[in-house]
Amino acid sequence: MTVSVISIDPAPSKKSTVCDGTAFYDETPAQLRDRLCRVRSDALICWDAPLTGPQDPDHAGMVEDNFAQRCIDSFFARKETTFKTPKGISVVPYSGCPHWVITRSLLGLPRTGRFDVRYKDLPFHLLPGEERNEYPRPRVVEIHPAVAAWLWCRGHQDFPRCTEPWPYKRRERADLRERMWKCIRRQTGDIPCPSPLNGDDDEFDAAVGYLLGVLFLRGRAKPESRPSVILLGDRETGSFLVPNVDGLVESWKRFVEKWRKARDR
Repeated sequence: MTVSVISIDPAPSKKSTVCDGTAFYDETPAQLRDRLCRVRSDALICWDAPLTGPQDPDHAGMVEDNFAQRCIDSFFARKETTFKTPKGISVVPYSGCPHWVITRSLLGLPRTGRFDVRYKDLPFHLLPGEERNEYPRPRVVEIHPAVAAWLWCRGHQDFPRCTEPWPYKRRERADLRERMWKCIRRQTGDIPCPSPLNGDDDEFDAAVGYLLGVLFLRGRAKPESRPSVILLGDRETGSFLVPNVDGLVESWKRFVEKWRKARDR
């Protein structure tokens, strides 16, 4: 039986958008909660909102900026990494993302302190992390579709300048979403996925998240091959599913090393 992938773009003040590889669904928090209660135990949920917060939730508050910005947020915001996202591809400190509130309600994530339910007692197993529970749980992984879409497109002939503004979320920029989607599908076209081009940027993000999840699982099933999508980061630094583009992993490793040295001073 194939693993089911569900991509979810949660929204705090409007309906959330879901893509399951066959269609898009707009769901209220109650409908989304009901869906999550019914997912198979082997499912992978790709969630477009912060799933981690303080580096060590059980000892939160002992490190500067624990409650503001994660290492992975900082990585995509710094020029020295060469992966600073341009205007329109927003990577803000996790504390400034309003959709972490509905995430807390539906998933119990991110854990922010020692009074939160322990990871092993939550209904969903957070990736990355080894599954050691006696009972199987659906897995959940954080995605940032805007970053992923930008990484898939940057440097390709339709997008020669990776630092120019990418206002793909604007309602009037459906043309940009179309160009991005065509570029992404040239690299992922063997995966069945509904087109978001007749919808809005929420459907676009949900579709990108679905492609990320399928390719991530495909890579895990073939560890001998270079994966096209990887999980960058961990629970301490924060993590996203991202396309495995040239130079990304090496730049990330250098950045994390400096980040840890500065933190441990």
